[in-house]
Amino acid sequence: MKPMLLGADLVVALLILAFSLLVSPPPPPPETRPVDFQTQIRPILEKRCQPCHFPGGKMYARMPFDQPQTIHSLGEKMFTRIKEPKEQALLRAFLAQAAQPES
Repeated sequence: MKPMLLGADLVVALLILAFSLLVSPPPPPPETRPVDFQTQIRPILEKRCQPCHFPGGKMYARMPFDQPQTIHSLGEKMFTRIKEPKEQALLRAFLAQAAQPES
């Protein structure tokens, strides 16, 4: 049977543990870039929703998809036309960043 740490031995063990935690902090979370409407979201919408929701289309006056505000107001209702999981994930990220306060 091993002897238990007592008194000074316990203090030394705790100091070593505390020091090891200070020396090796966890890595910072990866930095995420904001989703850009013009370069990332608009091309998806142009592929799936043109010509109706872009200039000259029959739905453009009511729901112009070349404006980020329209996409924010529709939210996940966009997924009736956007079925691709990667495209949905990008749209979700775009919508989520609008819900976060700017720092």
